[in-house]
Amino acid sequence: MKRLISVWALAILMAGSAWAQGAAFEVRGLYFWPVEQTFQDVYGAGVQFGGQAFIGLGKHWDLWASGDFYKKKGELTFSKEETTVRIIPIAAGLRVRLPVNQCCFYISGGVGYFLFKEENIIGTVKDSKIGYLGKAGCAVKVLKGLYLDAHFQYAHCSIQPMEDKTNISGLSFGVGIGFDFGLGETEEKWIWKEVK
Repeated sequence: MKRLISVWALAILMAGSAWAQGAAFEVRGLYFWPVEQTFQDVYGAGVQFGGQAFIGLGKHWDLWASGDFYKKKGELTFSKEETTVRIIPIAAGLRVRLPVNQCCFYISGGVGYFLFKEENIIGTVKDSKIGYLGKAGCAVKVLKGLYLDAHFQYAHCSIQPMEDKTNISGLSFGVGIGFDFGLGETEEKWIWKEVK
């Protein structure tokens, strides 16, 4: 938890100096495919929802922070009793953008704090661990400020709520809608003034 607080504290400090270079906010939905076979057998793939915020650090760089919520019901392997899993990743990192006309391609990476909870007839187990995320995608401008986003994301995290480790890593395809408050525009205007 201390590491998560440190990540968010760094994000807040950087946001204070970078706010003049724009910001963006987005809500999104993702379809999550777990990589571990045991997890797939019990829960399969599922939908998660969340949001993310971006603070401009210049013409091409952003600081980002995100939070998502994933909850899925499944069946225990042997008893077939109902079981429910909940995963909440809270993350922050850096993104680099490459604007091309109305499109903006990007790649990003960061660190996250994954909260895990599983409930079934056997009992309730909880754990939380640090993990890592990588993402690549494209945002397309629809109207002034409004954009649509599509991306692939890979999240890696292993937890150990009991004796054995559980890999809750997975690949996600996400779509979102957001509003851009001028990411990267300040630097361009400053350069133009210098040239003039």
